[in-house]
Amino acid sequence: MIYDPEYLSRLTTLKGKRKVIVDILKSIKHMNSNNYKILINNLENKKLKEKLKKTNINYFIIYTSNLLHGNGSIISRLKMFKEINIEPNEIGEILFWANPKKFPFPDTSENYDKKYFEQKNKLLKKYKVSDFLELYVIESLNKETFLNDIISEINSITFHNLDRINWLREIIYELDPISKQKVREKISIHPYLKRALFSKPISPVILDGNNIAFWSIPPSTKNIYNLLESLSKAKEFYFPFYIVFDKNAKYMFKNDGIFNLPNVYFHSPADELIISLAKTKKEKLYQKTNSEIGIKILKS
Repeated sequence: MIYDPEYLSRLTTLKGKRKVIVDILKSIKHMNSNNYKILINNLENKKLKEKLKKTNINYFIIYTSNLLHGNGSIISRLKMFKEINIEPNEIGEILFWANPKKFPFPDTSENYDKKYFEQKNKLLKKYKVSDFLELYVIESLNKETFLNDIISEINSITFHNLDRINWLREIIYELDPISKQKVREKISIHPYLKRALFSKPISPVILDGNNIAFWSIPPSTKNIYNLLESLSKAKEFYFPFYIVFDKNAKYMFKNDGIFNLPNVYFHSPADELIISLAKTKKEKLYQKTNSEIGIKILKS
């Protein structure tokens, strides 16, 4: 028996949810639109919920009645849902709520089949829990902890530790759509850094630090952060960024930390290094020019 307060609270919540769902499924042949909405709202899988909202209630009644009470193998009855655009590893959640001693909670990244059931039965023994409802509590709590760890890591990203973005982007890429959305909603970092986590850049960007600083009166290097925010909203995304200042910049502008960024360079004249970097990267790069406030594509 697990006595962790978070576990017990989650288990109590899911038991209450299961009671609501089971009560509706018991009278499935007499289900009305109100009960159908209640059932959908109590499901866990967001993708399944969205699909069922678009599914005719009469089709749901027919296919689910067959799933719960029909003849033939359970796998073949699950596969019948494909006729109404619902996958076995989605609708398997209904079986889970109906009988959590026999059916595990489905994972939409895996086939809901005999092999999957065997894997989950091994986990029942590993965690020493009595049914798949208790196992799902453990797994969902572990998943939430994992996501919270990712969110915490992401929220620690600043312009001073851009190297973290690449490996965190790889982790996010492997997440399911629901988890990705949870992460997206809970992160609070600069918009440019956030865009870098969720978008594939088409090339790096080079910025002329001195010129951008003089966009305002008095001049300020904070203009660079404003420009990066604007770049985060552009249709095409450019990352990583490099900033080139004239050597006298440290004496001209107040040091707000930007001079200490790992991708900042000092060279006089700045244009000379900007062109050199562009040639080195051998890609399309952005350059702020002396003659225009906009950004110009510099072809290497």
